[in-house]
Amino acid sequence: MASIEERAKSIRVVWRLGGTRDGSRQSVPFTAPDMADARKLAAQAKQLVEAYQHRITRDEVLRIVLGDDAPKDGDITLAEWVKLWRADREPVNPDVPGADDIQPDTLDGYMHVLRVRVLPYLGHKYLSEITEDALKEWIKQLKKTRVRRTKANPAGSPISAQSVRAAHAVLHMVLGAAVPRFIPANPAARPAGVKKNRIGLPKPPQFEGMFLTGAEVERIYACCDPLIRDLWLVLVSTGLRLGELLVLRVQDVTVEGDEPEIRVRRALKKGGRIGLPKSAKSFRVVSTSSEVAQVLAARCKGKRPRDLIFPCPGRKKTRGAEPTWAENNLNRRHWQPAVAAAMRCEEHPPPLPPKPARGPRRKLRPDEVSTCGCPGVLRRRPRLHDGRHTHASALIRAGWQLHEVQDRLGHASPITTLTIYGHAWKGRYRARLDELSRRRGSDVAAAAAEDEAA
Repeated sequence: MASIEERAKSIRVVWRLGGTRDGSRQSVPFTAPDMADARKLAAQAKQLVEAYQHRITRDEVLRIVLGDDAPKDGDITLAEWVKLWRADREPVNPDVPGADDIQPDTLDGYMHVLRVRVLPYLGHKYLSEITEDALKEWIKQLKKTRVRRTKANPAGSPISAQSVRAAHAVLHMVLGAAVPRFIPANPAARPAGVKKNRIGLPKPPQFEGMFLTGAEVERIYACCDPLIRDLWLVLVSTGLRLGELLVLRVQDVTVEGDEPEIRVRRALKKGGRIGLPKSAKSFRVVSTSSEVAQVLAARCKGKRPRDLIFPCPGRKKTRGAEPTWAENNLNRRHWQPAVAAAMRCEEHPPPLPPKPARGPRRKLRPDEVSTCGCPGVLRRRPRLHDGRHTHASALIRAGWQLHEVQDRLGHASPITTLTIYGHAWKGRYRARLDELSRRRGSDVAAAAAEDEAA
């Protein structure tokens, strides 16, 4: 007999073709905004199957019960397609540059987005059912999502526009891979000739990178503890990504000769795994100043070629390799205290914490800083990654061209460089225009002098 299986978001009718134990297993899912409607459709399908004495296929049942809306033969759900898509992209040689289209950690990130943001809403739908209207409803539901729920904030915070757009980008990629095998066109793609998105995607957020002045860089450097002082100097002087710098080895640098350089060949991934850099363009050679070369030379002294230049102190070696920093630990224990110290004024320090009845007074928290306007005190909270932005901004102010900045930073496309740092090039226009004004003034003065002499 046919049976009905009720799941979290669907009702499924199951039977064996022909009613025998050896018959092909048939399964028809039904979904609806109201589960009562789905139950009615399932009951109708079960009655139909039994009336045909189980000699009816799932596609025939769907065409009779749903009519023209029934999925075509060979159609699969999005959840089923994601499994196939993931299996096709299983890494073959994760340690060989360019061997796989998607790096393992990137693929894991895509799957996390699919599991959390996409499949709970669209996973049960057949690919042919994912239309523009379905995507509009999905985006609408996604915008209502609340994240980062804590005891202090049980309601959570609204999901960011960047997270919504990232989820859409991953779905766009996955559906595009199903063309033309399962669907004739990608429903998540913008139709030709249409400039504005029609499914309600939020506007992309503005870039929030921080570009520090030379005085701010020096202020932070003076407040860094010795464990990260060299790290901050190299970071802000080379523009390396933090993950690239933390796994830099002695054999990856040349500190002698006229052209000291750093060869980027590895990067620290989520979970502490060491893998390949972000993209093919990220494999690069970065020239260094004499100051950085001296710092690297001092840190390389007495080490073997495969030793890390910036190992995490206090952690034991594993299989002979020096331990890498955990970025959260580096940020919480060393970087945030350094920034907080740079934001405190010696003449106007923040109030001391209250003295407890017993035990020592607690230390100042990173958010307890000076509120005075004294010069030289840091007034904003940069991230470690802002050292990279600061270096890029300094290059542009020094007159570096777009392709030179792109190559040094390891951006995959010049569009990325322009999107992030385009305003820095605009900032150079003022100096050029001022120069034109000075030249025009000089020409006018010269002409007036000639007239007087005549």
